[in-house]
Amino acid sequence: MARTRDWLFGMAEPGRAQPVRLPEPEERAVYRILNFALRAGGLMLSSGAGTIEVESIILELTAACGLLHCEVDVTFTSMTASYIRGDDVEPVTTLQVVRHRRVDYSRLANVYALRADLVAGRITPDEALARLDAIVAGTKARRRTLVVLSWAGMAAAFTVLLGGGVLVAAVAFVSTSVVYMANLSLARRAIPDFFLSAFGAAVATMFATVLVAANAPATASLVVAGGIMVLVPGYALVASVQDALTGFPISGSARGLEVLLTATGIITGVAGGLYLSITLGVRVHLQSVQLLPVVHVPVQVAAAGVAAALYAAATSVPRRSIPWAGIAGAIGWGTFLALRHGGGSLIFATAVAAVVVGALGNVFAGRRQTHPFLFVVPGIMPLVPGLTIYQGMFNLFTGENGGGPATLFRALGMGLAIAAGVTFGNMVIKPLRRPRPPL
Repeated sequence: MARTRDWLFGMAEPGRAQPVRLPEPEERAVYRILNFALRAGGLMLSSGAGTIEVESIILELTAACGLLHCEVDVTFTSMTASYIRGDDVEPVTTLQVVRHRRVDYSRLANVYALRADLVAGRITPDEALARLDAIVAGTKARRRTLVVLSWAGMAAAFTVLLGGGVLVAAVAFVSTSVVYMANLSLARRAIPDFFLSAFGAAVATMFATVLVAANAPATASLVVAGGIMVLVPGYALVASVQDALTGFPISGSARGLEVLLTATGIITGVAGGLYLSITLGVRVHLQSVQLLPVVHVPVQVAAAGVAAALYAAATSVPRRSIPWAGIAGAIGWGTFLALRHGGGSLIFATAVAAVVVGALGNVFAGRRQTHPFLFVVPGIMPLVPGLTIYQGMFNLFTGENGGGPATLFRALGMGLAIAAGVTFGNMVIKPLRRPRPPL
């Protein structure tokens, strides 16, 4: 701490007792620390971390740099930090706005490691600032081929998880590749996410239309489900409920609105694709996914593990953590299937599986000293009720089967069960876990 104060205040008096109240530092030094902490928090916020985690990280970083009396306010799009210098002196305050969001869990891992080293005294504040600059500069574009293959492979594994065959998996692989590359090109033109989701979902639906028109032995619903998995905002779903449950209702509502807009965009794209199919004389029916016989469970669990691991690879989870993300996904889906085959309801099985994934994610994060999202978000992807949402909206728009509202409420219940279950798993395990050597 003495080294930190020397760096902060530019003064040190050996042999003199440290006063209870720190002398007022120069505003430039304070701004430097506050901006450093807010930049680190901004990387976490843009990567999907919960508001309470971002707030905690900022306070830990400022305290480690010598600012022991700070107040932080974090919202969905901005962060404000103030250093309280005294009762009769105005605070030093700065603000940072988060305009762009990108799912890149390598940044979460790097910021978490930086925080741990700074708080433990293994690096100086100057070294921490330089390291943060390196993290920002090192957020280079990942190899596009690897990312595309990861997303496409995840979609193919997801269709196998739901009971699809080789043909369905192959079509999902191709459609996801096309959707990702097209959306990447459109995103460079600042197209809003709503329209990107709608376009991607429409493309995936048209691939299903081609299969139906060719009388191919494939289930159109699984082709659509696999093709749109790249669009599902699983991290935002978890973070929105986590914020609401941990005392940040405004941020939770904003994240929830983001999830709603993305889901609406996907639904709009699917509906548009189906309308175009009908116009072309091809009628595509989105059937509900049925529970497969027990004999298929091993294949489904393996497919869930592969899907979760490939999702982790696509979102830049550090290489050594990818297998553990796959294990979390496989165990979570295995728990879901065990409860469903045992007679448990859909929402109950989803909630318990989410608790298991949340607990496992925190255990793995504790042992690797990193962020739980690296394991939790990939682990819940097999549970996300994407196809249920689209089935409900399609029935609502077309009037078929008359079950649109009920299906939508079931999907909403599943989504809340996933997010609440993950948060509960975190609450149960986090107080119990102890630092252990890395795996």
